[in-house]
Amino acid sequence: MAMQTTPHDAYAQAEAAAQDCDVCFVIGTSALVWPAAGLPLLARKAGALGIEINPETSALTRRADLTIRMAADDALPQLVRLITGEQA
Repeated sequence: MAMQTTPHDAYAQAEAAAQDCDVCFVIGTSALVWPAAGLPLLARKAGALGIEINPETSALTRRADLTIRMAADDALPQLVRLITGEQA
């Protein structure tokens, strides 16, 4: 019998991950839909570095440690290259 994850289970897993992460990336969201919008705040409260990637200001911008004002499809490949040391 296959187990299905309920929305409550999925959110509980997301909360646990937020409380245990070192870095929380918030990518391309308005951060207005709750309870998901609270996950980055939970991560920051637990000591994670908060990085926002968004071409627009969001509800989380002032709480982010680093804000990258780019669209995700431009920023993420560059971020991956930076982290992995790959050449463009």
